[in-house]
Amino acid sequence: MVGIAMKNIIRIIILIIALGLMGFSGYKLLEIYREYKAGESFYEDYVEKFVNTSHAKEVGKVEEEDTGLTIDFDALLAENPDIVGWIYSEGTVINYPIVQADDNDYYLRRMLDGSHNTAGSIFMDFRNSPDFSDLNTIIYGHNMKNQTMFGTLKEYRDQDYYEKHPEIYIYTPHKKYSIKLIAGYRIDMYYDIDILPQDWEELKSLYDEVVGLSTFQADIPLKEGDRLVTLATCREGDNTQRYLLIGIANEL
Repeated sequence: MVGIAMKNIIRIIILIIALGLMGFSGYKLLEIYREYKAGESFYEDYVEKFVNTSHAKEVGKVEEEDTGLTIDFDALLAENPDIVGWIYSEGTVINYPIVQADDNDYYLRRMLDGSHNTAGSIFMDFRNSPDFSDLNTIIYGHNMKNQTMFGTLKEYRDQDYYEKHPEIYIYTPHKKYSIKLIAGYRIDMYYDIDILPQDWEELKSLYDEVVGLSTFQADIPLKEGDRLVTLATCREGDNTQRYLLIGIANEL
């Protein structure tokens, strides 16, 4: 009898522990969901407040390769002076401000107002010039499970997706660019992606390397005077790897 009672007690203890773990897991999932929703709402509010998509289209002034977006940079910079641009990909969720701090850690888990959020912000490498004048400008964003931020970049593994979204747009306070995508590929997290070419030969070498690794075919040649933009995100489910998407910046 004592043995049976002891077994019952053990079963009850195991059940209590299991229920406790389930409750804790449910709580953590709820917290993650709330954080995701907070991040989505935060950036949706920024789009609503600072982006106008109607005026240019109404008056028929959309340039052939433009999107018709008008960004209120005066108001944006008053909100956060770290903002250096806006990135937009038509037909996708990518529609975010770009910030730059004194290091690559500050905005990793911070929103534009400094509050903590797993989504973080889309941010430019601290070593780059904020006016996109470098031969290669690196922009980071998280690969979120809900597809926000840079969560859709991995779709460029497929040629069909590339053909539907062959370019990304970047707006700055003074210029706007069409980023003609030339390559997308996966690399080891510890591979040195922070390559900032200093001259044409180094840029051409980087171009040849990334095109050779690309999962899609773009057939866009590099011309002297061109500059690259590299979008970098972690690979979903594998923090040891990154996915890079690279394009040539064309001023509009």
